[in-house]
Amino acid sequence: MSIVPVVDVLDGRVAVESDVTVRGWVRTRRDSKAGISFIAIYDGSCFNPVQAVVNNSLNNYQDEVLHLTTGCSVEVTGTVVASPG
Repeated sequence: MSIVPVVDVLDGRVAVESDVTVRGWVRTRRDSKAGISFIAIYDGSCFNPVQAVVNNSLNNYQDEVLHLTTGCSVEVTGTVVASPG
């Protein structure tokens, strides 16, 4: 699994369905009633953030994910999925 900058994910230089790791800072976090958090992560490689969709079945969801605030540093590993919009 490779560590990639946010700009590579957003510009399509990383293939959809690839497993990657992104390191950066939390810009925003939104939580849904369905138990999913949407975390915007930026790393300074571009102005736009990449979005991590985190399910509440993750082991550290209650203890860590729900306590993330703007500026927290994170390392997120997951699969690249094309945006439906």
